[in-house]
Amino acid sequence: MPIRFLPDPPTFCQLLPVNFGNLPTPPILFRQFERGEISREELHATMALHARGLITEMEEEYENPKTSYLERLRNFAAARRLIRRHGGPLIREVFSTLGRIEDFPPAQLLWNAGHSDVPLHCFFRSRFEPVFRVKSMDVQPMEITLAIEYGPHEKNQTIREKILLKRDGRLQLHLSERNPG
Repeated sequence: MPIRFLPDPPTFCQLLPVNFGNLPTPPILFRQFERGEISREELHATMALHARGLITEMEEEYENPKTSYLERLRNFAAARRLIRRHGGPLIREVFSTLGRIEDFPPAQLLWNAGHSDVPLHCFFRSRFEPVFRVKSMDVQPMEITLAIEYGPHEKNQTIREKILLKRDGRLQLHLSERNPG
């Protein structure tokens, strides 16, 4: 499956804040490269687009330090609330599982959630678009039910989903169901 590149990198950077972008996550890109589905040049070009999107976001934060600070405080609070209820390792495992879902737009944010050196609050986006919020999380021994919101900040445009993750025989979490919520 060839990757379709957007013709103009600034257009990509303008689209990224609203809809997560339509590029595969870096782990997916590396798997495609290892299978020979994309060339080294395509891999480098797509990773450059990812880097441009991150740089654009950092520039926006630099230009608006007060709003960025408030967003960071909101994200700290959301992470702290979930960690207090369920523990950091479980939250990281859930986010890592969500980051592996190929047709899940917030995977653009969550693909490296398994890396313990990245703080958990970095994966939340309370008000900056695209938002990613965990509205509820019900943890049972072999399954986890999540209610999440993502996409635009406006309430009538935000996408809501209920996601059921189940553990397999090796106790690894896997997607079982996704429903509009």
